[in-house]
Amino acid sequence: MSKIEFLIDQIIESRSFVNRLISELPQDLWYTIPENTDSNFVWQIGHLMISQNFHAITCVTGRNDKVFELIPVVDYVKIFNGMGTLHRSVENGLILPSQLKQQFDAVHEICIDGLSKLNDDILVQPLEPIPFKHPVADTKYEALSWCFKHEMWHAAEMEAIKMALGYPIVWMK
Repeated sequence: MSKIEFLIDQIIESRSFVNRLISELPQDLWYTIPENTDSNFVWQIGHLMISQNFHAITCVTGRNDKVFELIPVVDYVKIFNGMGTLHRSVENGLILPSQLKQQFDAVHEICIDGLSKLNDDILVQPLEPIPFKHPVADTKYEALSWCFKHEMWHAAEMEAIKMALGYPIVWMK
């Protein structure tokens, strides 16, 4: 297995884990911020969507026009970024959960499709030009590696939100 194949597998596996969590919480609770937490599922899903676009698409192959046609990237970055802010929730009514889930899945599909066309040679290259220093990566390998690690970090937060809303951990394959 090549390094790029390994990274793709990890990105797919972490997304599968998040999708399991998403399927376990009814969409009518996605806007709920449980007591003793500071976030909700809508923000978490939106954050992971724009993060995947940034770490695994923009930093690796540059801006993807399909993503910009699919979602209002500039607006979503303002809402779902989270860097340097404690605001990690979204008020009810911003977007239908079903629409957000469709966008989430579509950006992931664009990501995997694009990465599947690459080989290991690209991994040692510096990131594509971005308007600020990447928080953890200098190379494309580091950005892709961070993408799935970051997703699993947020999966843990989503599990805590889900549990606080009365939906227990479900361990299954």
